Amino acid sequence: MSLGKKHVLGFSPNGGQLFASVDEQGVLRIWNTETNTLNQEFTPNLQVSGSCTALTWVSVAGPRPKKSRKSLQAQDAAGDQLHIALGTFKGSVVIYSLAEGKISRTLSGDSHDGPVTSITYDNAGHLYTVGADCRVVVWSLTEERSVAEWQVGPEKPQNIVYLQKSGTLAIGSRQLKVYDIKTKELVETFTGHSGEINTISSVASTDDTEFVLTTAKMERVICFWKIDKKGKNKASACTLLMEDLAYCLTSEVRDDGQLRVASVTRNGIIHIYLLNVNSLSAEKFVKPKVSLQIVSDGAETVEPLLAVAAHFVTDSNRSHEILFGYGSRQQLQFERFTPNYGEKLNVIVRADPKKLYAKKKGKDQPGYQAATKVQKPIVNQKNVEYNSALPISQKKVQNEVPMEARLEHLKIQGTKLSGGKLLTQSKTQLLMQALHSKDQAMIQAVLSTENPETIQLTLDRLPLDYVSPLVNELSILLQGKHASVRSALRWLHILASTHTSVLMSEDKEALREKLGVCLGVAEQRMHCLSEALQITGRVNLIISQMKRNADNHLNDNKALILDEDPDEPTPEAEDTLFAENNWSDLEEDQAVSPKSILEDELVADDDLATDDGNADADTDSDVSMD
Repeated sequence: MSLGKKHVLGFSPNGGQLFASVDEQGVLRIWNTETNTLNQEFTPNLQVSGSCTALTWVSVAGPRPKKSRKSLQAQDAAGDQLHIALGTFKGSVVIYSLAEGKISRTLSGDSHDGPVTSITYDNAGHLYTVGADCRVVVWSLTEERSVAEWQVGPEKPQNIVYLQKSGTLAIGSRQLKVYDIKTKELVETFTGHSGEINTISSVASTDDTEFVLTTAKMERVICFWKIDKKGKNKASACTLLMEDLAYCLTSEVRDDGQLRVASVTRNGIIHIYLLNVNSLSAEKFVKPKVSLQIVSDGAETVEPLLAVAAHFVTDSNRSHEILFGYGSRQQLQFERFTPNYGEKLNVIVRADPKKLYAKKKGKDQPGYQAATKVQKPIVNQKNVEYNSALPISQKKVQNEVPMEARLEHLKIQGTKLSGGKLLTQSKTQLLMQALHSKDQAMIQAVLSTENPETIQLTLDRLPLDYVSPLVNELSILLQGKHASVRSALRWLHILASTHTSVLMSEDKEALREKLGVCLGVAEQRMHCLSEALQITGRVNLIISQMKRNADNHLNDNKALILDEDPDEPTPEAEDTLFAENNWSDLEEDQAVSPKSILEDELVADDDLATDDGNADADTDSDVSMD
């Protein structure tokens, strides 16, 4: 429901007879408050000057060519005409002429580096602007150029107002700073707002004491600041309470010393305060004397109408009235109203401006409503036949292809070569489709390519918009297995050499975030390289021994091998031991003399003969028994 800041709308200094406002589209509209008519509507050239961000009313004298006295007198009568000074988004200042209905001149010189946030006029041929570049620029209407400037930072200034009595400028950001125009020095500062100041106004009492009124964002108070050109971090002299945020502020001091303040809040209610300048107190908060709320006169429901701006009438005969406008920026209605201070809330019932403009348009154009009236015919939905503008064959075609098959045909099929490999153009298309749909299977299929030439051609044809998503996918692959890491490193190496300019053109923080994963994985793998090499050497040694054992053909016949207990002696070992004992006995026998050997042989023969005789005797006895 926000209707914008105060400095994008304003009443003319001739008693508020004209009202100018700039809407969100940058269209300037000028209304006549006495007749409730839209006089002019102007759309600036946005390419040349940009949209309007601030405005103020000025009186500019036109050029005086050499003519006769009569023409000069007529020129003087119409010379000082009302103009509107507009601050633009590009930092320049232009002058809009109401008589010509266009921008009559553009002030030259050093302009702001950003948009103009506020503008004010000193009624002496000078304009003062503040902008987003934290500078104050002084413009001369006679010379049609900028004549001075100075810095007011570091806070971005939002509003500015000229104080005529003290010759100073009050600039509002989060603090309120007062600068001397001649010396360009900071003479006074005020603190008290928690947010940026969005509305500012000034008033001077009968004893030439100047006050500045401010409201801030997200605050429901109006602060009074007394200007005396000395002191820092001063508090407010008085505080006024509101029920919502204010977007328009006006004030005046009457001849009897009474101070009247009016504020238009975000919910469209006008609060009016009555104060005494000489008895302002900072200890107590002041509540509004009366509040004005405008509602529509609908028969069924009562809807509120938003007030856009308010202004105190300076006419002596009508000084007790207040002028306000309500409605929308495109359709406004103005009224002068005398508040009833005996009641806290004055409810003003008025017609909605939209309805008034609709009736007026209908009266101005006879038959307009009848011509634009639309009647919907009543038909049976079953008997409706929808015809197409394209020629359609009378034959009915039955589509028997299922939806699944039709969706399969819509997929991008890769064109393959004779060897089964994809073409580079097909790879580029598949990579674009995979990155767009984030299909991991398709991404793995494309990034598994090992041919460097194919990768180079694919990345050469890849659009620049897909470079950043490809880097993200490669960083994910680097965290996978060995095969994925190899393919990701191959693609990342060629991508960095091909699109180096694209990567360097990005923000440093964004580039660090994208490549941070890659660098982290590389550092981690470098730390584990020595351990991995040791493990690889051991595994290779084991594998080589296994292969060597597999190549040994000692048991090709598949003979049965029996393993016994090594503690028990084997038959072969016993034979070997027996043979060794025999060899020792033989050596002892060889050591005996030949004579003893002969005697032993004779004794042996006798024993043998005795044995043979006994054997024969046993045989004969056996036969006799038979």
